[in-house]
Amino acid sequence: MSFDFRPLRDSDYEALADLVNEASVVDGRAQVQAPEEIREDFESTPVHLPVDTLAAWHEGELVGVVYSYYLPSEEREERCYVFGTVRPAYRGKRLGRHLLEWGLARAEAVLSASNSKVPKYVRVDASMSNTSSLRLFERCGLQPIRYFADLHRPLLDVPQPSPVNGINITNWNLARNEEARIVKNDAFRDHWGSTPVTAEWWATGTTGFGSRIDLSYFALNDRDEIVGYLHTHRFDNDDELLGAKYAWIHNIGTLKAWRGRGIASALISTALVAYKDAGLDMAALGVDSANPTGAYRLYESLGFGCGAVPSPTSAS
Repeated sequence: MSFDFRPLRDSDYEALADLVNEASVVDGRAQVQAPEEIREDFESTPVHLPVDTLAAWHEGELVGVVYSYYLPSEEREERCYVFGTVRPAYRGKRLGRHLLEWGLARAEAVLSASNSKVPKYVRVDASMSNTSSLRLFERCGLQPIRYFADLHRPLLDVPQPSPVNGINITNWNLARNEEARIVKNDAFRDHWGSTPVTAEWWATGTTGFGSRIDLSYFALNDRDEIVGYLHTHRFDNDDELLGAKYAWIHNIGTLKAWRGRGIASALISTALVAYKDAGLDMAALGVDSANPTGAYRLYESLGFGCGAVPSPTSAS
């Protein structure tokens, strides 16, 4: 079987969404991505289609793809991520290996060209249930280094927020978005694999596809400073596949000096009440299983539990 290879083009997002969504069901990723969602992801990262992507076509059908995106940094580390997939009917034909090797080479070239002095890593990820990808990663020299889990919670009975002395939980204010970004970067300094996010990336993440500012919150101290935040995503396209209406806690953080006071718990409880009032069925979030702040235990105490198999991230 022969394949035609070329970079993705701006006209390929419909075909790309079709490929990604078909593969996601098989690979243990319960999501349905719209073409405009993928476009936004690519443009905000950014993924440069002519040089950062390679697509495989067979008789006019997109059957495989790989792309890389680079996160420059002068702090802690630099990363270049490689993502890709092959349509299930075309697996087992060495197409996945060809695409992955291309993506790894592209990522390594980008990192090699960087003048930053921090350590540099190529990273990939997969669901633990996707054993074929895990074997392929290992054959290409990648090893698991971190595990993450998706935690889920029904909204039938949600805890009422407990007041925190000196803290006011308020609705997210887009006029303070830059202040929130600075707080996010500071709050995540001690988190594995985290580097400062840019203003452009933050703006897209908080106002772009799936963002629900009306279900997002700030924690303010008595000087009206943001010391914690919770940002929500909602993806209607996933409802049928998931069998429920989900709200995702996309990002939550508390400044280190303000941890241990119940701020994160108050933010989450406030959000859970709002999710239920909005007619949603489930809340979910992703967590690093080795999070240094004890977040995993906090989420469990608020009724969250594993609803999916943990996912490893691998690095070269």
